[in-house]
Amino acid sequence: MLVALLVPVIQGVKTGDTGAGTLYVLKAVKSVALETPSTNFNYLPFLMVSGHPRYPNKRSLVQFEDLPVACPSSKIKSAKMYLYYLYAHKSRWHPITGIPFIPRYMQVHLVKKYWREKQATSSRPYSGANWTSPWLGLDGTDAERVPQEWNPVTILPGRPAGFVDFDITSAVRSWSSGLRNYGVVIRAVNELEAGIGIRFASNSYKDPEMHPFATVLCTK
Repeated sequence: MLVALLVPVIQGVKTGDTGAGTLYVLKAVKSVALETPSTNFNYLPFLMVSGHPRYPNKRSLVQFEDLPVACPSSKIKSAKMYLYYLYAHKSRWHPITGIPFIPRYMQVHLVKKYWREKQATSSRPYSGANWTSPWLGLDGTDAERVPQEWNPVTILPGRPAGFVDFDITSAVRSWSSGLRNYGVVIRAVNELEAGIGIRFASNSYKDPEMHPFATVLCTK
């Protein structure tokens, strides 16, 4: 992976010359799974996406470091978010015939409201405030209506553990142009369809090499 080329030289952000431009690696500064209205799951070592029968739906929030000013919006060629896929989850008492491993189609949306990692739940971004609808309103209120990439990232049965990448070029360009960086929300397009849920490593996962991060390729 290109990350091996990088060294921390600008504002603590790792950067390196790829030959095609400068690659910046942005660490996740906040990450949390959203499941219930009353419980904050910041302590969990994983991010949850999509529910399964008899359990609430699930989405997750991730926010990254700001891109250094040395890479303005006009020079951003591409940006990707990387999440480490751990496994597909169901409750032990659920038979696999009732909770099958169906493909999950993942999309991310730019978040438009401030949230606190240790307070966010499915109903609130922080104590004393509410999302416009559970798990964020994807209508331009809590998060943008249009996803970052129309073609969903598909998690198929039998997929091995490892990093999954999402295109977030539009979001990073927006933040670089002055929009406040509140990160993105990850959801499954078919999140309400009966099937196994997906779990990615969060910032609390024991191995820091599996934590979420983003890369931005900036032209010279």
